[in-house]
Amino acid sequence: MDERHYLIGTAGHVDHGKTELIRALSGIETDRLKEEKQRGISIELGFAHMMLPSGRQVGIVDVPGHERFVRQMLAGASGMDVVLLVIAADEGIMPQTQEHLDILTLLDIPRGIVVINKVDLVDEEWLDLMEEEIREELMETAFREATICRVSALSGVGIPTLRQTIDGLLSEVESKKSTGPVRMPLDRVFSIQGFGTVVTGTLHSGTVKLGQELVIEPGHIHAKIRSLQVHKNKVNSAGAGQRLAVNIAGVDVAEVERGSVLVKPDAFKVGKILDLKVRNLSSADKPLTQRQRVRFHLGTTEILGRIHLLEQEELAPGQEGFAQILLEGPVLAAPGDRFVLRFYSPAHTIAGGKVLGVAEFKQKRFKESVLAQMRVKDQGDPLDLLEREMSEPRLSSDLVACLHVSSVELEERLKSLEELERLEVWLEDGNPLYWGKAAAEAWRLKLINLVKIHEESNPLRGGISREELKTRLGISWTHRRWQTILEQGFTRGYYRIFGSKVQTNAGAELPPIILKRLEALRSKWQDVALMPPDLVTTAEACGIPKSEAQEYAQYLCEIGEWVHIDQFYYRQKDLEPAKESLIEFLKVHGEIGVSDVREMWSTSRKYAVPLLEYWDNQKITRRAGDKRTLY
Repeated sequence: MDERHYLIGTAGHVDHGKTELIRALSGIETDRLKEEKQRGISIELGFAHMMLPSGRQVGIVDVPGHERFVRQMLAGASGMDVVLLVIAADEGIMPQTQEHLDILTLLDIPRGIVVINKVDLVDEEWLDLMEEEIREELMETAFREATICRVSALSGVGIPTLRQTIDGLLSEVESKKSTGPVRMPLDRVFSIQGFGTVVTGTLHSGTVKLGQELVIEPGHIHAKIRSLQVHKNKVNSAGAGQRLAVNIAGVDVAEVERGSVLVKPDAFKVGKILDLKVRNLSSADKPLTQRQRVRFHLGTTEILGRIHLLEQEELAPGQEGFAQILLEGPVLAAPGDRFVLRFYSPAHTIAGGKVLGVAEFKQKRFKESVLAQMRVKDQGDPLDLLEREMSEPRLSSDLVACLHVSSVELEERLKSLEELERLEVWLEDGNPLYWGKAAAEAWRLKLINLVKIHEESNPLRGGISREELKTRLGISWTHRRWQTILEQGFTRGYYRIFGSKVQTNAGAELPPIILKRLEALRSKWQDVALMPPDLVTTAEACGIPKSEAQEYAQYLCEIGEWVHIDQFYYRQKDLEPAKESLIEFLKVHGEIGVSDVREMWSTSRKYAVPLLEYWDNQKITRRAGDKRTLY
């Protein structure tokens, strides 16, 4: 039994027998609305299922053929593996057949079968002539090499052969990605008394399970799966390619619009600006123009927007080009999605193509750097796409979600990039972080330049603080990731870290004027022992501006010459003998008071008390009343 799941659908002009054909194949009536039965045409999407000779279970979508219901046809065509293009033997290709063909071509539906229906209404000679004409008409379409099956849905002639043909074609179809993040465009939303909100659609990727927490986008509406049905049978889980009815908890039916998408939280981007590669239909009677208002169809979504052409003044019939669409509301989209554009009014199909990504802002036209980015996105080289996603350090789980690939596929691509020396691997809590080598090198260069500029402007500060550097780099990483990467960069020898400061490996070069002032300041502390002078007054006497005195003192502290205690600055070389004498005294006498310290160090209480408190904090001494003992 084949465990993969498939979806086939119909296309074609109204009243050419699509619904009858599905009934003949599956035994299921897909016209479910009273109006559909009365009028004899499909208005909404209809669904059925059948078992093929190989044992494959396939879902079937019956799409409306009437011009007024092309929106439903677009929704149904999304996600199809095989399309049955139904043409009545007594009428041939009609206007709506042509539009359906255009749509299927633009959506890049991979495989199709041409079904000439109602063969019982014409003779053999007419049928041969009709097949020849159909072949000629399909020569410039996606169906130019499609198998042609002659059937009568009413009498059953040719139906077994059609089933075999479908079965054979599906053996070539690649399975949808049940391992990726959940994504299911919604084509129906309704309420059932006692159960609540039910949504239906075809699962494009991922696996859904009972109790799973998902969201409905746009809107980020949280939804929990209460129950699942596949072909009217309750199931505990379902995989990509299956047709589902999902009963969701915590969501009111009024909150969900048709065209929304049920997805794994944060796995896909939502936006109002999309990067596109657009192709104007060869059959279009007008060019696609800048700022033209169009109907944008993606999956089950229809929304109005304006075309923003990036490399042409206008897109002539049959021509391709890069563009953006500025939508009137947000949509969920992923790179590689196929879309269709229809004329605003009267509605008819004019163009379509491929989504290259969700954009943050409107791009400038005719700009080579923008077009170069678009070309990379369009070419879709797996390694280029992966490298672009690693413009900053990423976990493998993040990459799997944004690229919609399996862990195995990702691992293979990462290994290829590493072999090509286009990848750096860092670590965060023991987990590998993957970073494109070019992006990592550019980031390091920017960081080191910022540190160098800061050192040149502020040579005494001993580098730039970690947080100021993060702000200047414009980094939005978590604090933990920032600190992790920064520390590892130091370990790898790209720069130095001294406490909270980041420095270049060379360090700051002090100008002669600063060196002269430092020597003057040092000389003032030469013979003061444990009674240092006031910093600001003494610094001014050395030619140091009052506003910079603290900076000079801090520099001498950072290089280890001075120590800041209370409001005083002491030389490290004066503190060491004082500490040793304190320890020796306590070893002999057991305790010491302030008066003893004053006498021993030849200093005043003003300096003695802060010094003793300093050594208390250093855990050299311990205070006991007004005395100190060894810690």
